[in-house]
Amino acid sequence: MTTATAAPPSASTDQPGWFVPLLLWRGLTAFLLVVALIGVLVRRGIVLDGPIRWTLIAALVAAVAGGGLAVRWTMQRVHSGRLAGFTIDFLLAVVFGFVALNRMDMFNGLDAVGEAFNGSVAWLGIVVLGWLVSGFADRGEQANANLKQVARWTMIGGLAVLTLSMGLLPGLLEFASRLVATNVLPLAILAIAAGAFARILWSDGAAKLFGTTQSQGETMDGMLFVAPNMLGFLAFFAGPLLVSLFISFTEWDGLTDATFVGFQHYIDLFSDDLFLRSLRNIVVFGAVAIPLAVIPALLLAALLNSKLPGMKFFRAVYFLPSIAGVVGVTLIWKQLFNSTVGYLNFIVLKLTEWFNSIFGSGIEAPQPQWISDDSIALISVIILFIWQQIGFNTVLFLAGMQGIDGTLYEAADIDGANPWHKFRNITVPMLRPTTVFVVATTTILALQLFNEPFILQSPSPPSGPGNSTLTPVVYLYQNAFQEFQIGYASAVAWALFILIFGVTLLYFRRGGDEGVLST
Repeated sequence: MTTATAAPPSASTDQPGWFVPLLLWRGLTAFLLVVALIGVLVRRGIVLDGPIRWTLIAALVAAVAGGGLAVRWTMQRVHSGRLAGFTIDFLLAVVFGFVALNRMDMFNGLDAVGEAFNGSVAWLGIVVLGWLVSGFADRGEQANANLKQVARWTMIGGLAVLTLSMGLLPGLLEFASRLVATNVLPLAILAIAAGAFARILWSDGAAKLFGTTQSQGETMDGMLFVAPNMLGFLAFFAGPLLVSLFISFTEWDGLTDATFVGFQHYIDLFSDDLFLRSLRNIVVFGAVAIPLAVIPALLLAALLNSKLPGMKFFRAVYFLPSIAGVVGVTLIWKQLFNSTVGYLNFIVLKLTEWFNSIFGSGIEAPQPQWISDDSIALISVIILFIWQQIGFNTVLFLAGMQGIDGTLYEAADIDGANPWHKFRNITVPMLRPTTVFVVATTTILALQLFNEPFILQSPSPPSGPGNSTLTPVVYLYQNAFQEFQIGYASAVAWALFILIFGVTLLYFRRGGDEGVLST
């Protein structure tokens, strides 16, 4: 626990035995970070190159700065030193441990371990029982030490039985042999040391020494709990995002060395006919698809909000397209759009025949080439997008309507307002925050359009006939994975990000004080 409230450092005269080793460790970690930075700069023993190398350099520069500050704050015994040291030690333990396990090839076979665990999971009940007994022993005014001891040994015994049942003993022996044979023992020692010092800094003794307040301690606890998710965010989202930003300023094919070109890619975008065509397509797409995905959803939500019988069934029916798989749904619509055997043209044909038989006319049934005609290919994508999005927007509007105070409608009834007046003067204004959110999310999805044209046009190019379904994301895909112009594709991605961010910010700001994001 780290929630202990401590007196200021000046009030503490006792120095724990681990403080001097902690200072030495802080200096050692700062030195190792500097050595790593120098090694990357001079390429000594480093095989990484291109954007990855420069990203690693930036990360190491930040780590060196943090390590230096951690040394200074630790010597001053302030909470900043505890927080910085804990963060650095935790990250070092994760990084060194991951690298060591990867070099030992320990990640292969994890599926077999999972299957063994599933077959022996019943033995985990012994551990759970010991944990419950331990919690029961802590209840009351005085903790039962003997009962806690029994609970502790019960959990240890349960883990031992679980280990034997899973057959992990041979695996542990193999782990020990690889630890020595692969020369990763120094990395493992550093990972264990970093983890040990992180645990020390998380203790109540460290909280007292560094003058950590209760709120600061709770912040550290929260940071530790969100650390797995934050590490995943940094590794799989923020990190690649920053790398792509750097790549957008380079000429790189993903294989050879990157060449820095500055803002040249962004300048070329303004004269790139294909990119400008993709922007025009997505603007036309958004201008048609967004209103048709929002306005009908609002009207459907108003209908589903009534107390008519069967409304719950229809709510589920309208929401189904939103949870259906995009690939499967798009393949179904591709079959529907088929100009020869598709049901859409078949329905058009039958309706025309019925009309001719009733009115005696000789109208010829139109049989549009939904996907292969450059004049209507984008309309096909719009129809699919609207069908998928209306249900989700309807549920959002319905949730907003059910949050409106019912006394407003009661007052309107007393004043003699009809349903249209109540909808126009109460429902629509009170749904303003929800409307801003729905329009913003629908716009973001529209600007990121990729799956629908890609699957509908397959095996033809996703840009469609005459580039009629070319979107910025499709153009990004073509540059990155077909022409291997990774730098230019990254510039397209960041140009699209700026467009989406600007449009979304505009929506939220226009939402005003009642909007989702007040200003």
